[in-house]
Amino acid sequence: MFRLGLIGAGRMGQTHLAAVAPSAVVTVTSIVEPRDGVASELRGSGYTVFDSIDALLDSNSVDGFLVATPSGFHVDVIRQLAVAGLPILCEKPAGLSVSDALTIKEVTESAGVRLQIGYWRRFVPTMLALKKEIDNGLFGRLLVVHASQWDHRPPAAEFRNTSGGIAVDMGVHEIDVIHWLTGQSVTTTSSIATWSDEANVTDEDSAVLSFTLSGGTAGLATLGRFYPDADYVGIEVMGDKDHQRHDIVSGNDGERVFMNALRDQAETFAQGGNNLCATIDDAVAALRVTSTITEKSTS
Repeated sequence: MFRLGLIGAGRMGQTHLAAVAPSAVVTVTSIVEPRDGVASELRGSGYTVFDSIDALLDSNSVDGFLVATPSGFHVDVIRQLAVAGLPILCEKPAGLSVSDALTIKEVTESAGVRLQIGYWRRFVPTMLALKKEIDNGLFGRLLVVHASQWDHRPPAAEFRNTSGGIAVDMGVHEIDVIHWLTGQSVTTTSSIATWSDEANVTDEDSAVLSFTLSGGTAGLATLGRFYPDADYVGIEVMGDKDHQRHDIVSGNDGERVFMNALRDQAETFAQGGNNLCATIDDAVAALRVTSTITEKSTS
């Protein structure tokens, strides 16, 4: 078993814990969590919990790390972890900006550390089959790729206000999957957003991002913080020879698909990675797109 050290046991950290629990390949053995109440609960569940990264590193008890802290901490956390020389799986988006991601790239490459970014959609079987069909020419000339992500309810205001906004927090997933599926990069962008009417929230409630891709395909991402049923992730591809639309995460089966993809991602990381794994260059590319959206929305 690959021994994984989890950094951060908030909402996403706890989700990763549940996802890898059934795995016969990778297990979380140690957790860095400074909040006393959460740390106490985790210790009661049998985990070794440290209050700092330094304490975890001193223990020499893991084979690699999973970073699930809020995005604004990614740079500092990875800088601390890189000195151990062990592989790192980092939740997207690898910082809040292109500058952050480039710093992470420099730090990990200088340390000779393998880094994987957590774009889990690449591990969903439906997405893998769709990519294979695109690569094999089933769709002919790609005309439109539409990726969507609609959360059932938004996270807490404190998280929303420090997440970089809806394009960074959510949109990077759709930008990455459009790039990954098509093999095309984004050349131009535009966006429309609706802003939260809560006085203490600076994040958008929804957004529509449109892209022109390098191969002439039109890309579209729709994002929302409110959805009536449960969390939803979808993909639609239109070519001049075929069309497909898939509900990737939807309804009662959505959580199973999500958790299986997170587990497959962690197992692939533990086994040394493969060509499905998102790299820091993929993270930089996605954040470059969001930076143009942010600039337009604030200008």
